Amino acid sequence: MNPIVVCTYKADDCAFVATCNGFPVFDVQDGGSGMAQLNPYLIGKGNELRFVFTRRGPGAAFSAGVREAEPGEMVSTLEDGALGLPAGDELTHRFDSAADDFRAVLDQARPADAAAMIAFALQYRDAIRAGDGAALARFNETRVRDAARQFGMPPEALAENLMEMLGFFREGGVDVEAADLEALSLCGGKVWEVRRKDGRALLFKEEDGGSNSSAFFAALMPGGPQIVR
Repeated sequence: MNPIVVCTYKADDCAFVATCNGFPVFDVQDGGSGMAQLNPYLIGKGNELRFVFTRRGPGAAFSAGVREAEPGEMVSTLEDGALGLPAGDELTHRFDSAADDFRAVLDQARPADAAAMIAFALQYRDAIRAGDGAALARFNETRVRDAARQFGMPPEALAENLMEMLGFFREGGVDVEAADLEALSLCGGKVWEVRRKDGRALLFKEEDGGSNSSAFFAALMPGGPQIVR
């Protein structure tokens, strides 16, 4: 199992989005503090963490940092990081990592378009509705394989947990049609997020006064479309 790599931030009076190697990790609209584990999006050498600021008020303040953490460690988001508020609207930080699972996704993913990814999302919807475990396992091979490596867990256990989660959305969580969906290109067009046009995740279910959701990030891999994260 590779070391856990985390990014923390704290911010005031500013808004920003952040990506790691093109994959979204933060969308902050009103300051605050937070943390994201970056391992699922790391490529080994030359990782790029990019912040784009969309609002900077008169009291704008920002600090962020990237470091390794131990399993189970409580990571503080209140300490100052090495990255500060840039003079312009963008801030890029490059670093190397032992983890590199996302490299294989970016290297192997083939060009796709929004229509193809929405069509795949509807296939995924149909497999969930039908409880088609074989199809769901096939569609999630990359996701399960990489997560097993990242977390040091047996892939069989992760696959079982995933199937239970997808079963939760079977009734009332995948009530979408093509017209309800949009596909967003990520990572230079290698990865796509398909979501509802109102911004909610593809899998979304309201229950007991709350809601649960699961995002859909896919790529066209050599063996066909796959959920990759």
